[in-house]
Amino acid sequence: MKLQSKTQLILGLIAIGWITLVPVRAETTISTGHADIFGLGYVDGQLELLIHAELAGTEVELDPASTIIRVNPGGYGARPAGTSFDFLGASSSFLWTLPQDAVVAGQKGILFPGVGTEEIDPEVWGSGLITMTLKSFGSNPGNLFLWSENEFGTPTLFMDSTRLTQFNSISQGAGVHEHYNWGFTAEGTYTMVFEATGTVGSGVVGGTPQSLSSGDVTYTFNVVPEPSSGVLLLAGLAVIAAGRRKRA
Repeated sequence: MKLQSKTQLILGLIAIGWITLVPVRAETTISTGHADIFGLGYVDGQLELLIHAELAGTEVELDPASTIIRVNPGGYGARPAGTSFDFLGASSSFLWTLPQDAVVAGQKGILFPGVGTEEIDPEVWGSGLITMTLKSFGSNPGNLFLWSENEFGTPTLFMDSTRLTQFNSISQGAGVHEHYNWGFTAEGTYTMVFEATGTVGSGVVGGTPQSLSSGDVTYTFNVVPEPSSGVLLLAGLAVIAAGRRKRA
């Protein structure tokens, strides 16, 4: 069948409803620089849970549902030493980490993740905390851990996908910016559901406290494995071959 005839047939099937065109969802991938994985906003009486990132030098708000957060190979390494980090597994365990330290993130070429509520005015929101809860983890290739470390390197665990009844949330007030470590135990694609909740109006003069929710928000993380020795060898051979072709 000629191409023109095939095109006419497809258009005809679309017209009568036998074929439905599904729009392709445009996705944005973030993998380096700084990004608030939890970027909170209070707009028109609604609590919003978005991703705030810097793309091409411009601050943008991204919909988590159409954003992939990539964990680059530079984040792979041994878990921190010491029994206080045993929640990450055996002392010999390795994992992919997005760090709370900007210098480390820059050196390794990985994302520096933040949690930002600074766009919410405390004088408007009040004194109530805003809580981000990991509601559903699903069937993912590995486990997720979210923790912070103080100036002495002592960790505090906030989220643990293996113990969600105990460790499933972080909280902070309005007008605050924080950073945490995100750890993943295996390569692959992770899909998980978060929800932001809080009470606006607490402690505000003349304010009426009201409980708000962002609703369920789906996030996708793509943990990229380190290149195998075989892949590196093939890449090296390709470079050599390209050089030879140029000299020929």
